[in-house]
Amino acid sequence: MNTLIRQFAADLQSDVKAYQDLIALLDEQFTASVQQQTAQLSRVLEQISEQLAAIEVRRARRSQMIKASRVADCDALMALFPVALQSACSSKWQQLGALLRQAKQLNQRNGEFILSQQEIMQRVLFGEQDIYDPV
Repeated sequence: MNTLIRQFAADLQSDVKAYQDLIALLDEQFTASVQQQTAQLSRVLEQISEQLAAIEVRRARRSQMIKASRVADCDALMALFPVALQSACSSKWQQLGALLRQAKQLNQRNGEFILSQQEIMQRVLFGEQDIYDPV
């Protein structure tokens, strides 16, 4: 159990850092998109993909820990930890949740911006579809 606890705590700390980095990358992505810096955008997208792959590895490991411990979720898993570590992990878990929500909002913003740019390009290249349609 001690190894599991150490791994869980280390992964949690790594994920907090990873999401902080991801948030910075999502801001860079938005800036590069607005400024139409394609080389910068490609670099940032590659970094985002790498970051998400590492996050997924830790998520899968947490899922395995939950399964191996025969508990329902991370909160139930942390309840098995020593009291002092429960508090620290719970605080990090809440911080991770807040960072995840922030990253999700930024990703949504970026996606909407990119979609709006694509729609503008479609209109510029192909015109409005219904301009000359009979009424």
